[in-house]
Amino acid sequence: MYRHQHDKLGSVFAYQTELAAWFKSRQHTTAATEKEDGKIRLAVLPFANLNAGPEEDYFSDGLTEEMITQITRLQPGRLVVIAHDTAMHYKTRNKPLEQMKQELGVDYVLVGKVRRAEQRVRITAQLVEVEDQTQLWAETYERDLSDILALQADIAQAIAKEIHLVLHGSESTRLSDLQRGGSRVHPAGYDAYLKARYHLHEMLPASISKSIEYFERAVQQDSKHAPAHSGLASAYALLAIAPFDMLPPHQAMPKAEAAAKRSLELDDSLPEAHTALALVHHHYHWKWKEAEVGYLRAIELNRDYAPAHLWYSWLLLVLGRNKEAVGEIEQTLVIVQESDPRRMVAVHATRAGAYYLARQYKQAVEEAEKGLELNPNHFMLHYMMGRAYALMNMNAKAIAQLKPKGIPAGEIPLLDAALGLACAVDGQREQAAKKLEALKALAKKRYVPATYFGMLYGGLGDIKQAIEWLEKACEERADGLLWLNVDPMLDGIRLLPQFKSLISRIGLAK
Repeated sequence: MYRHQHDKLGSVFAYQTELAAWFKSRQHTTAATEKEDGKIRLAVLPFANLNAGPEEDYFSDGLTEEMITQITRLQPGRLVVIAHDTAMHYKTRNKPLEQMKQELGVDYVLVGKVRRAEQRVRITAQLVEVEDQTQLWAETYERDLSDILALQADIAQAIAKEIHLVLHGSESTRLSDLQRGGSRVHPAGYDAYLKARYHLHEMLPASISKSIEYFERAVQQDSKHAPAHSGLASAYALLAIAPFDMLPPHQAMPKAEAAAKRSLELDDSLPEAHTALALVHHHYHWKWKEAEVGYLRAIELNRDYAPAHLWYSWLLLVLGRNKEAVGEIEQTLVIVQESDPRRMVAVHATRAGAYYLARQYKQAVEEAEKGLELNPNHFMLHYMMGRAYALMNMNAKAIAQLKPKGIPAGEIPLLDAALGLACAVDGQREQAAKKLEALKALAKKRYVPATYFGMLYGGLGDIKQAIEWLEKACEERADGLLWLNVDPMLDGIRLLPQFKSLISRIGLAK
């Protein structure tokens, strides 16, 4: 496998088997089929680091991602750019172009080399047509690091010309402004920004926290760099929601909101910033309309931006709009199959969640099993299978799924709470009570959402305590409350007056 999120939390980055499955599916796509949609497919291969050691990889990897972002904006809808993390699969693999075409279905590849010396950067870039392995264009650029965005715009403009893209007026204006030096960066700030992106891609709790440190350093050095603010917003939002649950929402979400709004003040065309702000509305303010508007705006800006599609589908599920959610999930599947296979497991997990909420438990299990074939350690797949098995009265299987190998107790509080609930449903009250006490002890060391205590007390039949903890969760705006109106586990108590009052407070009464 290559760089991935977390063996235990579930990979955001694909396992090699996941990529292999996707590559195999690509081999059955004929060249004629590839051209039927009229799209052009391009891969930006990881830029080679010509500096002394691997400690500079963050810089070359970061510039690769930045180029992908720039090129993706050229003509959305017609140009498909292979996502960063799929492209990184080729970093240490010298595969022939014929194999890349077979695996990725691309028409062109951009290859490059990067060397940095103090505040100067040199990039050599080549655009190659894969079909006949013709080099269409090559150029070497050397600039001050402060002019790196102008350099990226020059490369993007050259690519657009070579592959005959027609740029819309706003995109042409944006590139021209960058080329004229309209958005110079602070060298130290930009360096911190690339380090932050490098850590954020690891998607581990510790690495996300590290990314925040570098994002904050980046915005201190360059307060007008919009992508640094949007990255900071994403990082803070992620730490406040499941499965990470690392920071209380009242600590993390206001910071995420402020960073997202600042990013949009500087550049309202960034899908990540709109998505981050939508996450805050969705998971913290419970402003469903504003969240939906934000996700849809991100998708409008980049219809292939998979994170916005996935988060939007979860919002639709929260609101009980299952048919729309399924449509959004299927659209996301098309996107990830085409350009971003690292998210295939996340799509399986979302599909399993949709089946679970629709009370189609057998289908939820089957969908989760498909995902586990690609990544056997994906946390959310085990979680969804455990919940589904519990509602199928297959308690032994539920408990087994909620105790995946290699995950120590306390690492994922949501999993511990779900396991305790499954034990309670199975009549193992002593084990459930032990889980409850263990969570209380854990809460003295780190944040544990009050929702999880309400879940366990409910499983133990103490409805009074369950409601009290859910009231606390409402005060802290805990992430898990979003599901009160739709989670099948709560069907038995949903009509209680106290419960209906809670649902109303969250804004889900309808």
